[in-house]
Amino acid sequence: MYESGLTGDVLENKARRVMLRVLIFFFALFTIVPSANAISIGAAPGALDLGSVPRGSERLVEFYVMSNAQQDILVGVSYIPVHASIYEKEKRTYYTFIPSEASEEDISPWISIPQKSILISPTQTQLVTLPGGASVRYNKKVTLILKVPKDAEPGYHAGAVNLQPQMKSGGDGAGIFSIGVTRVIFVFNIPGYAAREGNIIDMEAERVAENRVRVDVLFKNTGTTTMTARLEMVKLFDNYGLTAENIANGQLKKVRPGQVVILSGYWLEKDSIKSGEYKANSRVNYITGNALREETIDVPSIITIPKKITQPEESKKDFPWWIVVIIMLLIGLYVYWRMD
Repeated sequence: MYESGLTGDVLENKARRVMLRVLIFFFALFTIVPSANAISIGAAPGALDLGSVPRGSERLVEFYVMSNAQQDILVGVSYIPVHASIYEKEKRTYYTFIPSEASEEDISPWISIPQKSILISPTQTQLVTLPGGASVRYNKKVTLILKVPKDAEPGYHAGAVNLQPQMKSGGDGAGIFSIGVTRVIFVFNIPGYAAREGNIIDMEAERVAENRVRVDVLFKNTGTTTMTARLEMVKLFDNYGLTAENIANGQLKKVRPGQVVILSGYWLEKDSIKSGEYKANSRVNYITGNALREETIDVPSIITIPKKITQPEESKKDFPWWIVVIIMLLIGLYVYWRMD
């Protein structure tokens, strides 16, 4: 009985000491580490609809940046491509964007932002009334310049502006653990006939090893706007049925109007792949539609070795004749001195 009670007291004392250490640890943690603050950086309007912007024209775009920070923050401002998800769904609330009439051409050369960085100060705020009638208090106004070239593709275009806070690593700024930043997107429409269309015009097979075959899917943009093509499916069948479930690896490529690109899938087996004819089904997705094709391809028996890219031979430099002259002069001087 005595030993049992002693053991219980010992365990109870150990538990108390462990609990005390845990409490001291958390007390020290909250004493040393400043309390975390949640800072948000946003813009108004969050989405800018610039409407119709003709080719060869210039447009000034303004938006307002605000923050709940209680200290000065330097924020970098730069253009970034809009997220590809914008091409997946038609939008007519807040702004109008019709993906089936949209172009994915690179518009970064069209955009310039004079203010590479802005200083957000809680002591400097102004009130502005937005076109929709809402009033917001902001810290800084940002101006973006859009210059549309004369050869721009028709249709809807979209871009985004990234706001990148540049926080100091020490001092009063320490203790900030979470920063929420909202990107600004803008859309506009270039007048003209805009269509996203594409076809798979051919499929070819090349043997790259005894147990590996590459299937090339040739996709052509038959529309009037640039779009992203993704190889989603390549299935192969022999006389007995399905041979390869799906050898597509989701390869992506930007395709300009009228351009043909090669999207490749690889058929890999443990053993040697038999040569001969196979039925191939393929699908290419370009976000707003799909291109399908079914045809017979021939898998060759010979391994195709990629041709080496021959570099142009360097032109042979003529031997510097002046070296010959110097050597002859030195020989002449040597003979002259020996004769003396």
